[in-house]
Amino acid sequence: MSQQQNQSAELDVLRTIQQELKAPKSKFNKFGNFHYRSLEDILEGVKPFLLQHNATLVLTDEVQEIGSVVVLTAKAVFTDATGKQTVVTAHAGVDINKKGMDVAQTFGSSSSYARKYALNGLFLIDDSQDADTDAYQQQINSQTTTNQQTNKAQNQQNSNAQNNQRGNNQQKQAATKPLADRYQSALVSIRNANKPATLDKAIATFKGSTFSAGIENACRARADQMGWSNGNPNNGQNNNMHH
Repeated sequence: MSQQQNQSAELDVLRTIQQELKAPKSKFNKFGNFHYRSLEDILEGVKPFLLQHNATLVLTDEVQEIGSVVVLTAKAVFTDATGKQTVVTAHAGVDINKKGMDVAQTFGSSSSYARKYALNGLFLIDDSQDADTDAYQQQINSQTTTNQQTNKAQNQQNSNAQNNQRGNNQQKQAATKPLADRYQSALVSIRNANKPATLDKAIATFKGSTFSAGIENACRARADQMGWSNGNPNNGQNNNMHH
């Protein structure tokens, strides 16, 4: 092989890895009954390619506070044998008050999440079936509207009797609402779920409908964020939980 061919081959190393890398989905989420890949799965899959092509991969984190939100930025730096670097970053919020997790665990969870999606972007891994993609965006968009409706309802409550009556009326309305309207409300409930039973109920309610995939994606994301993906879902302190 000529020197020019060698140089061309080295320049195509990242492209080769993108085409040939197979990261297995070794983890299982029992809430959505699906397998998913973790950060470790991607790293284990890419290591042989790095050795074969004399390339390196370095992952780093940077934390900053934007307003009242703590944001962790993960950076993936791929360097081939010629010294050419390709850099991809991804972001994740850090909830330092997450129930059932200490500060170190919340940062670790956000780091794993951001690093995984930085590698997804670097190696062109499609995780659209495993994470809060469209479903997450829809629930964010509907969050403000739902909160406004909730506040308005609370302002109209004048007594316990009225509260009980309103609750009964809301249940009846929820049962007769079009499925599309109930879907938006369900996404918000999933986003704020504090117990696994909320996810189970949402999945069962929309099972077999056109909204089933979106509900399952949102449940997967919430279960992963709360550390319910592995081990005891009610523990919430699984150090091995990754996205």
